[in-house]
Amino acid sequence: MRRISTIALLAFATPCLAQGTPNELPDRFIAAWNAHDLAAFEGLYTDDAVWVPVAEERTRGRKDILAEFAKIHTGHGWAVHTTIAEKGAPEVRMLKPDVATIFFHMDFLGADGQPVPGLQRAMILVAVETDGGWKIAAGQLTKESTPAGQ
Repeated sequence: MRRISTIALLAFATPCLAQGTPNELPDRFIAAWNAHDLAAFEGLYTDDAVWVPVAEERTRGRKDILAEFAKIHTGHGWAVHTTIAEKGAPEVRMLKPDVATIFFHMDFLGADGQPVPGLQRAMILVAVETDGGWKIAAGQLTKESTPAGQ
């Protein structure tokens, strides 16, 4: 009977333990992107986060990262009418109990909800556990760069 109780407790507790894990970050990022919700983006990043939207540029600090997201997710920004979907399962590696890397793929979706050919992306995040849960300390979203001279 004790074994059944232990199994039942583990089965019940496992979803609860999944809360507050680095595994949630891809879903939270995608939800913030698809809602174009700057407040949701704000909750994703540490104060001193570094974001690399393309290889040639780095945005430093949550305040500046949010300002860049505001440019593309409001008004006439290119991301206003975009949505993304995770493709496959994220790969999470625990480097320390409070530091993890998360690698995942995603697709940009067209108005029909289908992946847009040629707009597949990968993202790598470095996440840290803080008092407020897991947050992005650094991340890079792959994006096609404009060839030099264009």
